[in-house]
Amino acid sequence: MGSKLEELAPLFYPRSLALIGASSDDSKFGGRFLRSVLRFGFKGELYLVNPRESEILGMRTYPSILDVPHEVDLAGIAVPAKAVPQVLEECLAKGVKGAEIITSGFGETGTEDGRELQERIREIAKRGIRVIGPNCFGVYSPAGTLTVLPGGDFSRESGPVGFTSQSGVFLRRFPKRAEGLGIRFSKAIGYGNAVDINEADLYEYLAEDLETRVIASYMEGAREARRFFEVLRRTTPTKPVILWKGGLTAAGARAAASHTGTLAGEEAIWEAVFRQTGATRVTGLDELMDAVLVFLHLPSSCGPRVAIVGGGGGTSVGAADACERAGLRTPPLAPELQKRLAASLAPVGTSTVNPVDVGTPFPAVNQLRATLDILIEAPNVDTIILDAISVYAGFNGEDTPEVAQAVVDIRKSTSKPIVAVLPVEATGVDDLPAEAKRRRTCDYYHANGIPVFLTLERAVSAVAKGVRYRQWVSAHGGDA
Repeated sequence: MGSKLEELAPLFYPRSLALIGASSDDSKFGGRFLRSVLRFGFKGELYLVNPRESEILGMRTYPSILDVPHEVDLAGIAVPAKAVPQVLEECLAKGVKGAEIITSGFGETGTEDGRELQERIREIAKRGIRVIGPNCFGVYSPAGTLTVLPGGDFSRESGPVGFTSQSGVFLRRFPKRAEGLGIRFSKAIGYGNAVDINEADLYEYLAEDLETRVIASYMEGAREARRFFEVLRRTTPTKPVILWKGGLTAAGARAAASHTGTLAGEEAIWEAVFRQTGATRVTGLDELMDAVLVFLHLPSSCGPRVAIVGGGGGTSVGAADACERAGLRTPPLAPELQKRLAASLAPVGTSTVNPVDVGTPFPAVNQLRATLDILIEAPNVDTIILDAISVYAGFNGEDTPEVAQAVVDIRKSTSKPIVAVLPVEATGVDDLPAEAKRRRTCDYYHANGIPVFLTLERAVSAVAKGVRYRQWVSAHGGDA
């Protein structure tokens, strides 16, 4: 067998797709999957298989995959669990290269019948067909014009993030929520019970995939623990891996067992895995997205010495506390730099030490530009965080406020990373126009390499993760 890129290519870039169990009934998985594929716009050959229908939505339907007169790269299987082994046997006989089994009712049920059905699928897969699932949502591959069961409205634009998830819910939520942050995906895979293709296979693929720069995951347990550990250790020196490991509490482990039939593992063991491999640990979806933003936008020069620019004394104190708790530092600026800052700021209600308090969350553009220019020069500052500096009050239509433009201009002039915190200040229905302006600013910043976070604490936590990863790579001779 060649590389993982060659081996798994039919699952990500299929030239032909057969939907087995296709239906016109949207209440059925086969109907919803078909609608998603049609809405997304699959560009390959599409074949529908259902022995009880001769036509669905105006398209010819075949009674069996064996009746399809052409080659099939990938089969999407959405038939009752008891019928899956026979359908998979027919796919194998047809020469189908890969299958994604949407159906549930296997090992995750904890029943003897479910386990037996899953074992039969495993044995068939060993004879020459690669299988994703069962109990999964399948593959989202924008470049392959392929989407998952509920993914007809996913972005058709490819990007640098590879995402793997044992949970179908997170496979749906993460790409949709990430879309508004400018995050795009090379591939996203929901692999459910991992009867054949598992985490190690997917990581090996994404490690080779030139389209993928950052790997993010939700995982409940590793099917091949030692192999997964070795793959993870080989991958992290060249590509950051962000891993949300579910099931580390007793209650979470019980839930994982009933969800995907996975033995989740003890927290102490996984702590050692993170420490030895350099993978970045997160504990929720928001933290996962924040970490992805940092790894996408912050360069390797991102360091632990942080300068905070805020518009109030209370925020400065909170910023300093947050940095220290996260393992970052807010070193005082040199006296000559403080003197230059003082010349551009009001004489009272401001601070030039670090955190820098410009006295108002609505600074004049010349004040903010002068402040950032000085911080760019500071030799003991690696990273700059703008804390709740409101730059979007004038963001109407296509017009860009001068303050936002100044921040982007300065970011483009330096290798020193800039991070922005733009909180949701008002949450009433009447405040929606202001929220639209805030989001336009976020889009503008993300498009220009400035990650945006909802709170200072989240920004600091994400930057700290980026710093720790860069330090780990440096210590272990990597080049990420």
